[in-house]
Amino acid sequence: MSRRLAHRRARPHRGFTLVEVMIALTLLALVSTALVTAFTYSFETKRRVTAVNERYHEGRQTMTRMARELRMAFIRPEVPEEQREEDPTMITRFEGREDQIHFATTAHLRIHAGSKESDQSEVAYFLGRSDESTYKGRTLFRRESKRIDDRPERGGHIWPVIDGVKEFRIEYWEDHSGDDSWRKSWDSHDDPKEPLLPARLRITLELESPLEDGPPIRFVTQAAPRIRRPITAIAEFQPLDPSNPLGNDRAREELQNKLGDLSSGVTGAGSGAGGVGSGAGGVGSGAGDGQ
Repeated sequence: MSRRLAHRRARPHRGFTLVEVMIALTLLALVSTALVTAFTYSFETKRRVTAVNERYHEGRQTMTRMARELRMAFIRPEVPEEQREEDPTMITRFEGREDQIHFATTAHLRIHAGSKESDQSEVAYFLGRSDESTYKGRTLFRRESKRIDDRPERGGHIWPVIDGVKEFRIEYWEDHSGDDSWRKSWDSHDDPKEPLLPARLRITLELESPLEDGPPIRFVTQAAPRIRRPITAIAEFQPLDPSNPLGNDRAREELQNKLGDLSSGVTGAGSGAGGVGSGAGGVGSGAGDGQ
């Protein structure tokens, strides 16, 4: 009896049964599946959020740049054709429609040191199709000419700004036509005698979502040009008369008249001062006689 008990105590422990192994494998599979699903969902969420954030960043950067350039838009006066000695080498125009615009601006940034460029340039924005776009919508292009020439609507380099544009609309505020004054187009030289920029512009940009089931992303901003009228006023051009050193320009004649009025006023003041001195002398003489 004692030998049997000792033999039983000396036997090794039994291993797991098949049922226990299957239960352990099932639990391991469930936990692994849950972990993989959680990680996959986290990575997918991060990808979607990153794509949407990048899309918002592209839209904000585009709107900020457009608004900055439009705020610094300008136009220059032009010499009348009958008084030009040569063809103009620089023409500025502001022409805009609902889906495109081109203008002259002082917002150009020089990238290369020592380059023969200024802060003035011709800029245009318009919609088109790009073969490299992964979106169904159109592409917003930007044209810039680093030098302002006599062809404000052509020249320069063109490159895509943002793809997947569902809507690009520009409206122009007319501050003299009533309450509802948003216009669909603007030409600065509708009246050649008085060129004018719009009081402000409203830009609407709607982009496709980077997600298949995502809603479109919409941006709206406004920009007001700081200088609405020509930066150099040209009142009138007249040929110079060699016999007259001041010429026949109206501004010079006005300056001459002002100088004449100023000199006559100084002469009158001097005469009056002399009279006061004589009177003072008379008073002094009277005082001496009385003593």
